[in-house]
Amino acid sequence: MKYYISDMHFFHKNVTKEGNNFDNRPFNSLAEMHQYMKEKWNSKITNGDTVYILGDIAMRGTNEELIALVAQLKGRKVLIKGNHDDVSDMRYKNIFEEIYDYKEITDYVDQDAYKLVLSHYPILMWNGQHRGTIHLYGHTHNTYENEFYQECLR
Repeated sequence: MKYYISDMHFFHKNVTKEGNNFDNRPFNSLAEMHQYMKEKWNSKITNGDTVYILGDIAMRGTNEELIALVAQLKGRKVLIKGNHDDVSDMRYKNIFEEIYDYKEITDYVDQDAYKLVLSHYPILMWNGQHRGTIHLYGHTHNTYENEFYQECLR
């Protein structure tokens, strides 16, 4: 099975109550958030699944910390790079099966095929959008920019 997630922001205290919690997450600390996210991930994902991470897997922290944390997550992980993803460390190739800036794939729901465009950033015009292609993205969080983008698509 394929799964999709974005903007996990491991090691970014400002998505918790330790910081300014701009993303309105219910965690008092990074440790609490990391533990919760690992438990939820590993209770749902199997090693036979593929997870497309649509950018910003972490912010801050060291590469060693991120590599150790991601190694604890089940499944085949594909990273679509976000603005906070520094993948210059060659060890990333050991924890991610593939790394892309942008990816087009086909996924299936109840034997029906769907074309998907995967990116970290919202795209105003994407390949196949007028033929039913679905665009999955992250980056915008709960922001004015996301509201503006949604309005542009109407």
